[in-house]
Amino acid sequence: MVSVVQLHPQSGAAALASLADGLPAIEHALIGRALEFAEPLYAGQVLSTGEPVWPHALGLGAGLAAVGLDPAARAAGILFAAPKQLGGLDQLRERFGEEIAGLAGGVEKLYRLRVATRISAEQQNEVLRKMVLGMVEDVRVVLIRLASRTQTLRWYAKHPVAERESYARETLDIYAPLANRLGVWQLKWELEDLSFRFLEPELYRKIAQMLEQKRTEREQY
Repeated sequence: MVSVVQLHPQSGAAALASLADGLPAIEHALIGRALEFAEPLYAGQVLSTGEPVWPHALGLGAGLAAVGLDPAARAAGILFAAPKQLGGLDQLRERFGEEIAGLAGGVEKLYRLRVATRISAEQQNEVLRKMVLGMVEDVRVVLIRLASRTQTLRWYAKHPVAERESYARETLDIYAPLANRLGVWQLKWELEDLSFRFLEPELYRKIAQMLEQKRTEREQY
């Protein structure tokens, strides 16, 4: 089983340290500005999944840091919900420049591609094709979306609701294959692990217990 890490520092110095991990000190200012801009903007806001937007943004940004994405992608991840909150990209362009605004805008477009679980395989493939087409312009947009879905599944792991099963199926149909295609193994494994945990909880527990037992036996020798 994949080790699922809750990546959502609360705010301030802890958030900056996590989201800027591995970056040169000169790049920390960009991450700090994105955090300062997003926190009041997201105050009291909730995603359609039921997640508070601010913790989701922090977990998303930390997830991007964990896979080594560049500063602009991390900042855009933090600002993922800003285009909708602001009604466009103008303020982001003014504050952060065209690159980060474009990434955040691209992520917002991918959110519109979320589909119901019971659609046909042909429709699912069309959604996948559209997401792949998004990669042609900038693959980082898709990576941010994958990190966002991973964060949503982490949240569902702590907040069991009926909708998490449909999200898990959709993840296995669309998001995990994309992560595999991009070679982002850390996200792929966690997406698959959490989805399996939601769809087959009893089998998941049995396998986890077997793996833990084998680990204990190895340590005894």
